[in-house]
Amino acid sequence: MKINERFELLKNENRNGLIIYLTAGCPDISFTENFIIQLEQTGVDFIEIGVPFSDPIADGPVIQKASQEALKNKVNLVSIFEMCKRLKRRISIPYLLMSYFNPVFRYGLENFAKDSNECGVSGVIIPDLPFEESLSFRTILDKYNVDQILFISSTTSLRRREMILKAARGFIYYIAVHGVTGIRDVLPDETYQDVANLRKKSKVPVAVGFGISNQQQVKRLKGCADGIIIGSYVMKEIMAGNHEFLLETLKNFLSILKSS
Repeated sequence: MKINERFELLKNENRNGLIIYLTAGCPDISFTENFIIQLEQTGVDFIEIGVPFSDPIADGPVIQKASQEALKNKVNLVSIFEMCKRLKRRISIPYLLMSYFNPVFRYGLENFAKDSNECGVSGVIIPDLPFEESLSFRTILDKYNVDQILFISSTTSLRRREMILKAARGFIYYIAVHGVTGIRDVLPDETYQDVANLRKKSKVPVAVGFGISNQQQVKRLKGCADGIIIGSYVMKEIMAGNHEFLLETLKNFLSILKSS
């Protein structure tokens, strides 16, 4: 299923989407694959698969630690694409790759886009590739029907927002807090209004990530965003071995998003 198809389904069901991030290979690649199956069975709408990298500048300590663990396990794009190829036969919800640009560049842009398509990857998130430098890569991805997900934050200028909104595919990734990824107890009050305003202008859905970890945030974002992205909280619980507790928590978040 493509990203736009899933969001269309969510729109018809009048509910918000839940996007869950996992660092591939932490604690190991087999766990990642099987837990993705469990996430779909729990009701999660999208999976964001993180490609481990030695210098994850946009990530906080939790995902940095998860990435280091995955690198120790020799997980890379080759093994992740092999997993994605298997997932293509095992799940129906969209899954995306989140990778820094260096591994993608080393793999080869054309090869990366081609293999993403063949392995069922619906979208790609590259946090360290500036929008102004991404046109050639977006063109290659478009050729293979893979969406590049673009970022907007509260500090993005109006002119830059307009350019990003015009080029957007799949959904807009709205960065809820300044700095790196990580668990936050509260989000800035202005985040919610900014997301609501952006949603009115965007031709694609708007999903909010960075810092989301509790019911209060989910309840407030439900009223202004199309999707909610949870990553650091998920990986913290996974590394602590709290898998069942995590799934129950996500079920609770889903019930909030589905409530009228």
